[in-house]
Amino acid sequence: MYKLLSSIAVLGLIASLFFGFQQTDSWMGKWSGGTRDGVDYTITIKDKYRGMNLCSIHAQGIQTFYTLECQATGTPNLLKVYYRSTTDGAFYAGDRVKVNDPLLILKREKGKVIWQWQQIFDDKMTMRKAR
Repeated sequence: MYKLLSSIAVLGLIASLFFGFQQTDSWMGKWSGGTRDGVDYTITIKDKYRGMNLCSIHAQGIQTFYTLECQATGTPNLLKVYYRSTTDGAFYAGDRVKVNDPLLILKREKGKVIWQWQQIFDDKMTMRKAR
């Protein structure tokens, strides 16, 4: 009986770990979009490291150029993106970002992927999967 219970527990643990790794797989890759003000954004979401997906955000446009290092976590319908550092360019709002709160979220809504700022900016935009 003990072997049966321990086998079930091990299978449950493996299944929960496997399911946990699948939560953000649909977000992996490169997503791009732009604002009406002429700034293009690209977020690249990579595989998990220590439970969170590694990612980078690149912004380029009128008086805008920066690359941010970030981490993300979430579900198949909502991805929370957290700022970690600026790796290139000038992200002047970096010192005002609360690193324990999401900088932005990506969410699936009515068949579209929406980028919505949670800090610093008030904009949202539609993203598309890039190549």
